[in-house]
Amino acid sequence: MKDNAGFGTHADRRGMTLVELMIALLVFGIVMSVVFGFMVGSRDSYEETRGRARYQQGIRAAFSLLTTEVRSAGCDPTQAGFERVAAAAATQLRCQSDLNADGDATDTAPDESVTYTFNAGTGELSRDNGTGPIIILRELENCTFTYYDGDGNVLNTLPLGATDRARVREVEIDINGVAAEGDTVRYATRIAMRNG
Repeated sequence: MKDNAGFGTHADRRGMTLVELMIALLVFGIVMSVVFGFMVGSRDSYEETRGRARYQQGIRAAFSLLTTEVRSAGCDPTQAGFERVAAAAATQLRCQSDLNADGDATDTAPDESVTYTFNAGTGELSRDNGTGPIIILRELENCTFTYYDGDGNVLNTLPLGATDRARVREVEIDINGVAAEGDTVRYATRIAMRNG
């Protein structure tokens, strides 16, 4: 008999068995499904955050426009004597100004007479400068306008008559909307009119 003690042992060179290959594939599949699930979750979270940010950006842009036009309401350099607030209801506001000093508040460039209207049925806020309404916000649950006199008292007999509209010194705008995945977003501001 030969003694193999002096020789190095030979490694098994047969390769992987079918069982070993199946276990390796199973482990690889589990790892890939975890990685894939993480990537899909990250993408969905990113899209949700992006949609929410886009929605909030739209509301902020509408608020900026509303704030500018409400503050300018009543600008009357020629003393023509038009109404600064021509319509005042819970879901509608029409403000007027003479931005180009031509003695009227009817020009569309610049926008001198602007009406904001909230349609509860469609959840849309539109802006009309005299050339037709344009939807500026969608998917709103609510949009309300509240009017205050010079002493900070609420003028709540809506829609306001001409006498009460002349007393308006501040307008509060409260908007509730639904962003991505049903998140409720609320923005509210109270704007003081400069010309009054």
